[in-house]
Amino acid sequence: MTPRRLTPLAALVLAALAGCAAGSGLTSYSSSSYESASPLDDAQRALQHSDYFRASRAFEQAAAQAAAPQSYEYHLRAAEAATDGNDYAYADSILDALPPPALDPDQQLRARLLRARAALARNDAAGALRLLPQNLGNGAGASPLAERVLLLRGRALFRLNDPVAATQALVQREHLLGAPALVSENHDAIWSGLSAAPLDAAVLSRAGSADAVTRGWIELANLSRRNASLEMYESWRQRYPGHPAQDRLASVMMTGAPQAAAPQPTQPGTPPAPAFNGVPARPGFYALLLPQSGPAAAAAESVHSGFAAAAARAGNPADVRVYDAGNPAAAISAYSQAVSDGAGVVVGPLLRGDVAALSQGGNPHLPVLALNYLDAGHVAPAAFYQFGLAPEDEARAAAEDAAARGLRRALVLVQANDRGARVQAAFSQRLSELGGEVRDSRTYSGEFKDWSTPISSLLHYHAVDDKKKLAELRASAAQGTDPQRRNDFDFIFIDAAAAQARQLWPLFRYYHAERIPIYDTAGVNEGQGDQDLAGIRFCDAPWMADSSGTWAALRGAALNGRSIDQARLYALGDDAFLLAMRLSQNSLHPLDELPGGSGTLRVGDDGAVHRGLVCAQTTEGGPRLLDPAGATPPQ
Repeated sequence: MTPRRLTPLAALVLAALAGCAAGSGLTSYSSSSYESASPLDDAQRALQHSDYFRASRAFEQAAAQAAAPQSYEYHLRAAEAATDGNDYAYADSILDALPPPALDPDQQLRARLLRARAALARNDAAGALRLLPQNLGNGAGASPLAERVLLLRGRALFRLNDPVAATQALVQREHLLGAPALVSENHDAIWSGLSAAPLDAAVLSRAGSADAVTRGWIELANLSRRNASLEMYESWRQRYPGHPAQDRLASVMMTGAPQAAAPQPTQPGTPPAPAFNGVPARPGFYALLLPQSGPAAAAAESVHSGFAAAAARAGNPADVRVYDAGNPAAAISAYSQAVSDGAGVVVGPLLRGDVAALSQGGNPHLPVLALNYLDAGHVAPAAFYQFGLAPEDEARAAAEDAAARGLRRALVLVQANDRGARVQAAFSQRLSELGGEVRDSRTYSGEFKDWSTPISSLLHYHAVDDKKKLAELRASAAQGTDPQRRNDFDFIFIDAAAAQARQLWPLFRYYHAERIPIYDTAGVNEGQGDQDLAGIRFCDAPWMADSSGTWAALRGAALNGRSIDQARLYALGDDAFLLAMRLSQNSLHPLDELPGGSGTLRVGDDGAVHRGLVCAQTTEGGPRLLDPAGATPPQ
């Protein structure tokens, strides 16, 4: 019998019973702690506490007590405080009441900057650009506000997928900055923007005619995107002596492939780890090392079917033979037998422990395409490629999609196990590389009845049972903020399969996060509509998220009588043949990029193959691809 799942209403009832015991975690300031006879003093003290709501209202009181033109200045400060607190509607109401002709040129520019900031917050990058002056030579260039104009121009242009113009604006801004800390922040803004920007042939061509500093930034970002060799980085360094990114070069070179381990300290006299390189394939058959019995046999059958179907589709005449490899000893024995039998390329093993055992078996005789990954810190031997359905790829893709949409502050909820730790680490690292941050995180485990506690704690939720007090809190809260939970984040990332997400998503809604974008790993996608999951974003294989056109045939073959998990493994086998065929032709190399059904296959310089994914959103009618970054995100 299929387990009965809880409806959203039942989840809310359970959450109400279990969730209100958690502490709020909120920090509050009493107005009496800094209230004085002067509204202006109140405003300044509120700013010291980052209490932008009270600061904006106090500045408005000061404006009401002052005569023009001083009142205009206080109105502007109120709008600036409201904008700093993300209360854009209140800031707009202040600016709408100000007569532009009565403002001096500096004040007019400040007002335009506030309007532009609000436009960017609404994902209207084009509108923000229209508000910003293009020619900074007419008085604005000498103003301290010029660097703010250029910063907003850069951010807007990155949102509009124009990395060349965006980088040029920030390079120009750097000439107006004096403090080293500000210069360093400007470098971070350039790098985080380029990390999420499209760097296709058209962009690189435009960069070729830009100034040397802009061109150097974009070329370095392109090298990093391609996981370039040390020789290519050295060539860049020689072409751009004294470039501002020289200080970043060492860390970029060490980043390597997304899953590459950090260098480990060695004892004196220990030889350095060898660089990853290939072992030539020989003519022969494909040897699949897969478990033939036990709990993993069904998964192995799906991989084998996908591999064989791809081989037949390609008209490849090579033989495919399967060897039983269901434990570490069997994997090593199967590999030795395949070598003796005349195999040309070995594909497998499938299980993580078997992959680790085979990787430690000494010098390889044949290229190996393992169907799982080595643990971090474990160096792969020569010609030992790794490929699998790693949830870390899904976590990195979620961070990239969110950052591209201007969502950079995340809350994270993952499973309390090894998988959850790996997923969170991959997500946090990628989001940090893109200029974002994880503001807070929690783990969940055990039964559903226990899950409300980490969620309410993560959101710093505190219940207010007094309806009058709650109404007062809502009336005094800045627009767009919730007085019963934290407001210092842009989106939520979770790691949950569909069955888990059906219980977690209602809890997030119950604790007032119903309008916050939420991303999950691909397990939430069952390939069909589900109103209990509607609204959750995820990044998945192209054939799963977009079943039309190119991937329709693969989707139909993979789902032919298989569960959704088995179908994913069928696609893994399909793509494994594509990689194995390249290995058999001695034409698979680090930095290669191949289109596949399970994702865009990117070969790292450590032999690990990672997947570039597409992002979609669950709906009642089935998965729907998200609009391209830069467009208004779906609600």
